[in-house]
Amino acid sequence: MSSDGYFDVYPSSDRSHGDKPAYRGQLAELGPGIRGLDDRLAVRPGSVALADAVSAWSTNHGEAAVRGDMGRGRDGNQAEA
Repeated sequence: MSSDGYFDVYPSSDRSHGDKPAYRGQLAELGPGIRGLDDRLAVRPGSVALADAVSAWSTNHGEAAVRGDMGRGRDGNQAEA
């Protein structure tokens, strides 16, 4: 989780240094109230609201993200909105 507007998804297997995430999502994907007006994290990193949002996202999208079905997500190459 980054306060700068994104979160990374990795497989549950062990990672080595330098592994790239299977998917990089935007905070807005976690639902209302998680992303602030400045695209930054609007809740405390240890908050129940964030934990609940991550859990719900993971339940609904986690497997697809790890499999690559959702693409790679935000990778810095998208056109600015």
